[in-house]
Amino acid sequence: MKTEHRFAEALKSMMSEMPLEEISVAALTRRCKVNRQTFYYHFHDIYDLLALVFLNEKIPGIDNVKHSEEMATSIFEYYLKNQRFIDETLNSAGKDLFVEFIYNTCYRCFTTFINNISESKRINTNEKKNIVRFRAFAYSNSIVYYLSTHKNKTLNGLFECFCFENDENMRKEILDLLDYRWRNKKS
Repeated sequence: MKTEHRFAEALKSMMSEMPLEEISVAALTRRCKVNRQTFYYHFHDIYDLLALVFLNEKIPGIDNVKHSEEMATSIFEYYLKNQRFIDETLNSAGKDLFVEFIYNTCYRCFTTFINNISESKRINTNEKKNIVRFRAFAYSNSIVYYLSTHKNKTLNGLFECFCFENDENMRKEILDLLDYRWRNKKS
């Protein structure tokens, strides 16, 4: 196993036991059985290592989801399996790394979803990206807000965050855009 990955696994494990701010480079290097110089050869600080964790993190099954409810379910299941680690991340200065990880996950999913809508072939790439960015931002922020603020987290509780949304709305947005474009051409 590469040294960087050993550090990443050790950090995740330690964050399941204590807050990120209590984890020292010395304790981390002791857990990995390497010296401090080895850590600093690979990373600037612990937040640099946490960034690597989220760059390499994968949510099981997320690449196979077909709609936003499945996406949210996969993210919630990932949260449950990594609850202490994620809660500690959300309560640390590294929160933005988790926010970005969830945003990027939602962005990839919504890109797949929009490309599977036949009407999307009639809009340009920038229009698709605008729709996807908006949805990824709305969903990821709702997810992070829910995970950050609710004590008793449930999948149904998370779904309540999306009462404003359903998958058919994306098709409607595309059709509205096409209709708007058509009306402006006639003018």
